[in-house]
Amino acid sequence: MLSVVNPHFPDGTPKKAFLEGSKNVMDIAKEIHKKHGLKKIVHTVGYMSPFTDDSTTWENIDVFTEIPTSLKDAHPYEQMKFLSDIYIRQEARKNEIPLAVINLPTAIGDEQIGSTAQLGGFGLFIDIIRKGSLPVIPGGEDYRLPLINKNIVAEFIVTTLFNDSKNEMTYSLVSDKEHDHNISELMSIISESMNMNKPFVTAPFGLLKFIMKFGGSKITGIPKSSLSFLTNQVFDNHLTKRDFDAELIKKMAASNIPFSIADIDFRLTYGHEKISPFTRKNIKGLLMYQLEGTQKPIVLVHGLFSDGTDLFELGLELNKQTGREILILDLPGFGRTPFIKNEDILAPYLHVIQSIKKIVPNESVFVGHSFGAALLMKAFKEGVFTNQDKIILLQPPIHKLKSEPTKLISKYLLKHTSYNRLSAYFLKRGFLINQEGASYKYLKRVKNSISSPRILNTTLQLNTALKKMNLDQKLNSQFSIVWGTKDKQYQSPADNGKMKFISSGHYFPISNPVETAKIVLKIIED
Repeated sequence: MLSVVNPHFPDGTPKKAFLEGSKNVMDIAKEIHKKHGLKKIVHTVGYMSPFTDDSTTWENIDVFTEIPTSLKDAHPYEQMKFLSDIYIRQEARKNEIPLAVINLPTAIGDEQIGSTAQLGGFGLFIDIIRKGSLPVIPGGEDYRLPLINKNIVAEFIVTTLFNDSKNEMTYSLVSDKEHDHNISELMSIISESMNMNKPFVTAPFGLLKFIMKFGGSKITGIPKSSLSFLTNQVFDNHLTKRDFDAELIKKMAASNIPFSIADIDFRLTYGHEKISPFTRKNIKGLLMYQLEGTQKPIVLVHGLFSDGTDLFELGLELNKQTGREILILDLPGFGRTPFIKNEDILAPYLHVIQSIKKIVPNESVFVGHSFGAALLMKAFKEGVFTNQDKIILLQPPIHKLKSEPTKLISKYLLKHTSYNRLSAYFLKRGFLINQEGASYKYLKRVKNSISSPRILNTTLQLNTALKKMNLDQKLNSQFSIVWGTKDKQYQSPADNGKMKFISSGHYFPISNPVETAKIVLKIIED
């Protein structure tokens, strides 16, 4: 297989990258074909390419010296992609090499966990929305942004390799309109997953393109070409339906879009962060990080101003010291998990605890930090756990000592704070006791998290909900508690006889993971 991949290149290089790259690829293909005979070339190109198996529209075009009328108004990047499409078709025809062309929609993360390969395309669209630069629904219900999961693309490519060659092999992977989300529906999915308000005004597509062309792009920061992915066209996919299994055809329209949105938002917020040696799992809609081990698992539940990755070091230490399997959750609206809208804001979070309880055996260990501890307390009160389960609460936020500004003011202050002010606030409240090592890394992540409306809005909403949870001051005897004595924001709960102390601040599981793991281990072994 020879596949021409379409990466994003800065202005000035698309001709060299695409046309010259395609020429080099076809030179190699022709050499192989002469010596051994190629079974087939599989070439991938964007779904907006106007060229098909009808050679009368492209056979006489000199792609190195002219641009056909159909591409005159296209962005230079798109022009070079589609001229490369022509060139590969021409060379394959001249040399009698079977050619399959796959016209790809915008590829997003896989249908299991939403893991995205790159931040172009759909990532650009999400970035525009999260910055508030697109306060309208572009085009209306007649327009759509065709999306496909990257693992489904891989299935089509592999299947194409083994299918018999035919005279016509241009396959559009754009699903039928009735099976796809229109742009209004997609904006609803994005807004809900990002915990943002959906725009309620629809702007004609032509008007938006006009505005972008004449100054709107500079004002809004939206690239002129960013809206070119939206279309009201009907795409001919009859050859795809002819040559591929019906079950695969059903998967052309992307599924699990919210998890792709959350993954993109995570990467836009924090950059590329490795999760090794953890693996990312989606078990019945529950996203978690897993570290393999033996015996009953230890489940870690993070608090506010953090996500599952902040507990990696604690998880690694617990795995090292106990050999147990470690499961770390990303709660809805945090990390790589989309926000879930519900009239009762706590309902999706309790559902997460119920779901994880169903897939782990009895006598598992549940460790919750701060809001995560409060969540375990509420789940226990509602009968989610059994008497055999061990529940460890790290800094349960039962009684707050100091009041905070209103939600609106807090949001404004957070969005406009500097790293130094944020750091000073965390130190003053006893959240941390220094800015060194793990604390510094954590504070940088907190500062970055504020740029995500999904994470910021969810944090503030749950902080408000936390005040109304009416957590019992006297903790149940089944709970074991670890308390950071330097916390100046919350008061230590009444000692239930199963309390241990650590000389650190509120976020000690993140700033002091090794010491925390040793204390948790003693509790587990008691």
